[in-house]
Amino acid sequence: MNPPTQLGRYRIVRVLGRGAMGEVYEGLDPRLDRSVAIKVISTASDADPDLLASYSARFIREAQAVARLNHPHIVALYDFGEENGVAYMVMELVRGEELAAYFDMTQDFQLDFTLEDAERMTCELLDALGYAHRHGVIHRDVKPANIMLSHDLRVKLTDFGVAHMAALNAAVLDADGADMVGTPSFMAPEQITGQAVGPQADIFAVGIVLYQFLTNERPFRGAGMFAVQQKILHEHPVPPTLLNPLLGPAFDRIVLRALAKRPEERYPSAEAFRDDLLRALDGDTPTQPSWRPDTVTPRPPTVRPAPVDADATRIAPPAPAPAPAAADDDVDATRFASMTRP
Repeated sequence: MNPPTQLGRYRIVRVLGRGAMGEVYEGLDPRLDRSVAIKVISTASDADPDLLASYSARFIREAQAVARLNHPHIVALYDFGEENGVAYMVMELVRGEELAAYFDMTQDFQLDFTLEDAERMTCELLDALGYAHRHGVIHRDVKPANIMLSHDLRVKLTDFGVAHMAALNAAVLDADGADMVGTPSFMAPEQITGQAVGPQADIFAVGIVLYQFLTNERPFRGAGMFAVQQKILHEHPVPPTLLNPLLGPAFDRIVLRALAKRPEERYPSAEAFRDDLLRALDGDTPTQPSWRPDTVTPRPPTVRPAPVDADATRIAPPAPAPAPAAADDDVDATRFASMTRP
């Protein structure tokens, strides 16, 4: 299907990406002579009505969430409309790459972020989330694919399609019910089990991103979505200093607190997380690399993930609660059982 040449007053320049129910274009606003990103969804599709309703609800939710927010590290919303069966959202065009693309480069050891880079970008992400949380918006899908980096490596948080917004459009928010909403490999334990989600779920996801910045690995890995989720629920990650000897012990404390199983054991706010991270670098050499392959402790080869994409955003029934823990089970199982108790 050929893209439209115009939506409203916006001229379509080229396709930037395609999804299951829509596309993203680069466009031009002739009135302001400004390049924009235009995200569209077809409301006249012959797709399954329930699927279309779900995508449409997410699309409206994203527009409402971003419209609440005006922050230098959150992609800006300029306009929203519908024309000839196509709903469209006009947003700030970020010229750069997703953070996921930079992390993928590490397979060939091409990543050259310094520890200062990692700290600054994580703090920018936490600034954006702290602002969103203060305005009643919980992102619920923080992951490298939803973090844009401009050419000067400045963060822009994107994709609020599954965001929770306090006291806004309750009918849409309640449609998720107790479903598992987000990206399985970046979900907090309470997301996996379909419990109430607060700002600490976003903090958990930032902990995963920071871990990858510092070690070039994810803290929870497995052969497929279920295996990853079981590790999130039951296992503690390897401390970052065991994978990257260049790090100081403060980074272990920070990351493991962000990745605590219980929400109340994580940072109370994105700002508290950011401030602790800034203190960890105080007195360190800011230009030392955060990752070098020749300084990392070798590890056995890992099993490749199954074809199921654990990084795709999902809305699905929550994971079933585990059987009652035996008396000699580890501390994670005990905490999980108490966390899921009604």
